[in-house]
Amino acid sequence: MLHRLLIWIFQFCLLIELTCSFRTFKHNTAFYYKTHDSVFLTNPTNHTTSYGIYVAGKTITIEIPTSVVNVSDILNWKMVNTNENQLMFVHKNKPYILINRQRIKKMNYSGELSDSIIAFGDNEALHVPTIFNPNLTKPVHTWNFIELLHFDDKNEKVSVIRSLPWLAEDAWKNFKEWKMTDYIHFDNKLYLLIKRTFLRGNQYFTQAVSIIQLCIDQGRELISSFVEIHFTPPELQTNQIIDLIFVFILEPLGYEEDRYQLHTTQLQPDNTKIYQIYSIRDIVSLFEEALIKTCGSGSRSKITKCKITSAKSCFVARKVDDNVTGYSQNILDTTLYSLVANVLHKLQFFTLPRPFYQGTLMMHTKPVIFTYVCEYASTPLNCKNLLNLAETFTQANFHINKHPLGVLYVTKETNQIFFGHTEVCSHLKTCTQCIMYGLYFDCIWSNSICTRDDQPKNKAELTVNNCFKIIQISPLVFNSSLPTRLTIKLDKPLINASQEYLVIQAGENHCTDITMNGSFINCSLRPTKPGRFKIDVSLRIDRYADVVVISAVSTKKVYIDVSKGQYTIVILFLIFSIFTTFLLVTYTNYNKKYANEFLEFQRSTRIMKIASKSMKSKKFSLSRKSSPIMTKSTHFR
Repeated sequence: MLHRLLIWIFQFCLLIELTCSFRTFKHNTAFYYKTHDSVFLTNPTNHTTSYGIYVAGKTITIEIPTSVVNVSDILNWKMVNTNENQLMFVHKNKPYILINRQRIKKMNYSGELSDSIIAFGDNEALHVPTIFNPNLTKPVHTWNFIELLHFDDKNEKVSVIRSLPWLAEDAWKNFKEWKMTDYIHFDNKLYLLIKRTFLRGNQYFTQAVSIIQLCIDQGRELISSFVEIHFTPPELQTNQIIDLIFVFILEPLGYEEDRYQLHTTQLQPDNTKIYQIYSIRDIVSLFEEALIKTCGSGSRSKITKCKITSAKSCFVARKVDDNVTGYSQNILDTTLYSLVANVLHKLQFFTLPRPFYQGTLMMHTKPVIFTYVCEYASTPLNCKNLLNLAETFTQANFHINKHPLGVLYVTKETNQIFFGHTEVCSHLKTCTQCIMYGLYFDCIWSNSICTRDDQPKNKAELTVNNCFKIIQISPLVFNSSLPTRLTIKLDKPLINASQEYLVIQAGENHCTDITMNGSFINCSLRPTKPGRFKIDVSLRIDRYADVVVISAVSTKKVYIDVSKGQYTIVILFLIFSIFTTFLLVTYTNYNKKYANEFLEFQRSTRIMKIASKSMKSKKFSLSRKSSPIMTKSTHFR
């Protein structure tokens, strides 16, 4: 029975490995909606050779000499992994590997890459090929809508492991352009913003805007969750889209109907530029309705949680023009826009999630001395010029520096650096917000204000018994194996957001059914392990990778008495759970080639069965020889 259980567990692990290749990751708060840059300077005001690498929620620090790569180039790398001895990245549409931080080598890839690379970790990345085919000629390489790439650091090659091909082999006869211009991700979903130009009725070209939704938690099969909505504004019959980006406005910065926006710059036939905004009331609901109406099955809750997929049975693409409202820019000062319109090079939007409620629109110009950064706090937006005196940075490239957070300009020829710090601490209004969300950004709570302090900090002092304290607990004795209500009184009411949750425990004894009423917390404590323990109340959030846990620990201890029989059962159950979990994790992390060893184990099990039967047979014959009858016969002789 045991070996059959092991076989089932290994088969289950194999299924997990095949269906979900890359890990489910959590992003940092700064990059929760979009990973703007995957390389940053750890000390931008005094840079030497230290860089930070960020990929899908993981961050490492690495030293790379200037003799290997200069600053302006490395900041443009699109990183795929965080293995400091074999760093893989895409630069200028080519895949490379940095070996032992000393040597850059080109990786083998038979296709063509664009700069539309979104890394998922585990050496895998999504690629949206850029297609520009003005003469409608047959392409040399096979066209795909979307590709999932695997970067093999051992064999130094890149391969396509999943793809969504064009619906028709001769699609090139109608498509002039297909290009991803931006993307956002949140709640395990990825949204790609696509600009496409195609031939309509063999008469004229027209432009359309497409938004594609993919479910990240589907692992390697995320492409099978493809859903597309698209619209064609009337002005795009004549105007040419120059830039197209997502703008995601969180309340209280904007109204509910304007939360999801697309900002564009467009070139009119008379060569003048306009700033056009398209507003979508609820982008999530649009995708849900598109999938239900097109596929005709599945509940809204299942679709929202990505519980069903569509590629093999239903290709979802729906026109949603009626759900999109277009209006000319009214968020920018008219004089400001007329100043930057003709030199506008690139739009970029940066937003921080709750509780920061911070949104910034950046208008990059060439030359950069006209670049403006606009805060979403009023209408028109509050805009300021960062580089009005920095004439040496006229041709510098722009980046968002992850930590310390700020805007970064680096000149290509001289590698000069300009850094402007982004203030985030003042947006956090309570002690819990300041420490939980702001500690990574060097925020501290002082004199009832959240302020920035870049001095070294004692994390334990800031996160334990700082924002709230336990002043009373009852009862102090738990001598029943049944759940008992525990009452905790804090020094002040604990206000937590909807995405945050409490964990209350006494050693390894956990509380359930937690309720709060002002400064009082009540919960059911189920005793499982005896002893004397302090009560620990911690406030947590699982959404972001860089948020810390804050807690309060009681000064008094509670005494817990558990019957020996119940304690033994719990220990046995825990041992079994740990053993099963160990087997699951071990096998999932190993390479597939180790599955062959398991097959050998299975074969050896059969051999052991045969050997066991043989031994039993021999045992039986020996037992016959030593039986009383045989003994008597021998003794008679």
